[in-house]
Amino acid sequence: MSYRPRLIGRAQHQFVDLIDNDTAYDAFMERIIRLVDAPWDAWPVYPDGELLYRETQFGEHGLLSFRVDDTAELLIIFNILWIG
Repeated sequence: MSYRPRLIGRAQHQFVDLIDNDTAYDAFMERIIRLVDAPWDAWPVYPDGELLYRETQFGEHGLLSFRVDDTAELLIIFNILWIG
């Protein structure tokens, strides 16, 4: 099963900032391509067992936060951080 990525809220604006940075954009897209087939290949945001909210690193300087929606087969991306 492949999930579809969806940007919401501030992640939409954060993504626009990545477009002008080839390193950040390429790293982000590479990670998304892997996540759509393996969304659980990321660590949980909350240590209390809430597994739907996940985070993962992309590139050397990026952090991506998302929620997994198994019913709709979506990766709902709500935060993108690039400090490179």
